[in-house]
Amino acid sequence: PVVFTGRLSVATHPWLADHAVNGRVVVPGAALVELVVRAGDELGCGHLRELTIAAPLLVPAEGGVHIQLVAGPADESGGRSVGIHSRSGAAEPWVRHAQGLLTEENARPLVDLTQWPPVGAEPVEVEALYDELAVSGLEYGPLFQGVSRAWQQGGAVFAEITLPEQAHTEAARFGLHPALLDASLHAIALGELLPRSEPGRPYLPFVWSGVSLHAAGATGLRVKVTASGDDITLAIADESGAPVAEVEALTLRPVSTAELADSERHGLLHQLDWSVIPAASGQGSSRWVQLAEPDLVSIDFADLPEAVLVRGQDLHATLALIQEWLAEERFDSRLVIVTRGAVAAGPGDVPDPAQAAIWGLVRAAQSEQPDRLVLLDLDEDVPEGLIEQALVSGEPQVAVRDGEVRAPRLAPAAGLSDRGPVFGPEGAVLVTGGTGGLGALVARHLVAAHEVRRLVLVSRRGLDAPGAAELVAELSVLGADVTVEACDVADRDALARVIAAVPLTAVVHTAGVLDDGVIGALTPERLDGVMGPKADAARHLHELTRDLDLSAFVLFSSLAGVLGGPGQGNYAAANAYLDALAQRRRAEGLPATSLAWGLWATGGMAGELDEADLRRMERAGVQPLSVEDGLALFDTAVSSDRAVLIPARFAQTRTKVRR
Repeated sequence: PVVFTGRLSVATHPWLADHAVNGRVVVPGAALVELVVRAGDELGCGHLRELTIAAPLLVPAEGGVHIQLVAGPADESGGRSVGIHSRSGAAEPWVRHAQGLLTEENARPLVDLTQWPPVGAEPVEVEALYDELAVSGLEYGPLFQGVSRAWQQGGAVFAEITLPEQAHTEAARFGLHPALLDASLHAIALGELLPRSEPGRPYLPFVWSGVSLHAAGATGLRVKVTASGDDITLAIADESGAPVAEVEALTLRPVSTAELADSERHGLLHQLDWSVIPAASGQGSSRWVQLAEPDLVSIDFADLPEAVLVRGQDLHATLALIQEWLAEERFDSRLVIVTRGAVAAGPGDVPDPAQAAIWGLVRAAQSEQPDRLVLLDLDEDVPEGLIEQALVSGEPQVAVRDGEVRAPRLAPAAGLSDRGPVFGPEGAVLVTGGTGGLGALVARHLVAAHEVRRLVLVSRRGLDAPGAAELVAELSVLGADVTVEACDVADRDALARVIAAVPLTAVVHTAGVLDDGVIGALTPERLDGVMGPKADAARHLHELTRDLDLSAFVLFSSLAGVLGGPGQGNYAAANAYLDALAQRRRAEGLPATSLAWGLWATGGMAGELDEADLRRMERAGVQPLSVEDGLALFDTAVSSDRAVLIPARFAQTRTKVRR
């Protein structure tokens, strides 16, 4: 195969900004054709037999996308398969946008356009063309508003296409400038050769067949457009009538705003993978000591090793341990917290939520004190050589599984299955934290988008919570039967009474509180105060519903549990617990999805962050999700086969997450 690579952005290719669909910059199908034909010319097979556009290629307002054109090996006739892919960053998966076939055929022009305009053709009004196209969602800037005159004769439309003078020099760089080829398609609307577009659902190229380029560098065109069944045929000449190109058949299809949004959302769902860290030659060795008990008093400061290994116990003991370590200036080596089964680092792993909470706590401490703490999760009977390899790897978080050292990496969630809708009008859905923030957003979404007809919204203050009565009234108008319960979800008995009173079919746990503070300032009480409504409540929900036939059990976790976060040790611990609980439920054959959310533009815990916190997250590469994107990601995730997913928008410069 031959691979061509490049990068597209509005900054480097400003003409792209003149091609917008429903408010989003979309690379024209004509540009993809130009890429493929140009690659074919380089490879000696410049006839495009077919190109199917599977997904729109969107270009962000800021940053850009990497593109890759892969031409397969030549077959016996010299033809090659070809595909166009894109991705926004090195950590993202390649998304296929088009697939086709190049051949060596050299088609001869079949249409003569030297007589212009054709004898007997009637002029067609073009002044309102681009206003009408804009109503359908096709928003063309000056470069793409190329149709200057047009005529109609029988079932054919003839049009003159012009390129602005300032783009003439650039036209020489193309076989056929994409703005010219794209504008040739606009004549289709003049003859109403296709059904009229609905607002917001414009027709875009879907399948190009039999594309031949006869001459390059044109700055103006004569075009004949005809319809044959559902396909469009184009004959294209230059301003003298000399042949430029032909398209034997072009199939178009309507594309909705939702489809474009789905394309744009690709890459916002992530997962945590565990990559094998090979033993590097010449790594050296690490002096370390393993303490049988977390007793730092026994350490001889005169002979302090490079690493001190201590077994992680319960959350309170681990907090006390790392506070003591970080407060002692003489401890300039690394404290290694050793756990067993805290993370799902290998196939078939089922993590222990209590041990996972330790990882969340320490991840936050690592964010505050880089290079002073290490997390090490072991399986049974690990030889000292592997521990040594883990310690000298330089990774802050490592696990040993089946004789290999592994480290976590944030990766795109590819290949998600779709088990279809998991909510519906039957039964009741319990939403914790349901009267405010993300809980209220989810409640509205369940009723409006999933047709849920019975909701139980649980919060500490019940109907006394701000906005609760208005929310109930709003949902009732939409046809939902809504019950609001005042309940401390950390109180198992109180929660049990709520669950026993309704025929539950699904649970969405969004409740939680923040009590941020650096590791040194946390107390057991502050730790428990955040663990209660998040982790303890999740455990209660798990235990109290495990014998019910639930279709969904959704936990709203946080990116803090995966990456840590300065000042959020208690919150990170609680959310790491949720992620592990979801994995344990899945292993037991129970429904569960934990969503480790990044920042939302509104609602949820983001509402409790001050401006400095928000700026800190953005500096770390985390950008806010819109409500629309968040709810769409919610739908995708809960119907997938994954126990834990990470819906988050990262800055495009962020390519790897290592904490």
